[in-house]
Amino acid sequence: MSFVIGFYFIAAPLIVIACIIGTIVYRRDRLKQPVGEPPFDYQKTEEQFIDPTTGIKQQVWYNPRTGERYYQNISDPKQGKR
Repeated sequence: MSFVIGFYFIAAPLIVIACIIGTIVYRRDRLKQPVGEPPFDYQKTEEQFIDPTTGIKQQVWYNPRTGERYYQNISDPKQGKR
């Protein structure tokens, strides 16, 4: 019985730490975006917005053939939220 309790007190914090690290890595990679021009078939739209999670102004590009949207950063990501 003491082995099960000991295992729980060791495994539970390790699982929590692994989840926290996984979340940090996932969110860091998700927020990265290429700075260059959008792919060839995309058309510029009039839509611009400020991303509420990063505070970065973005331009929306649209591919009429596939319906996909591409979000291009148009402000400096180092400025962050204002």
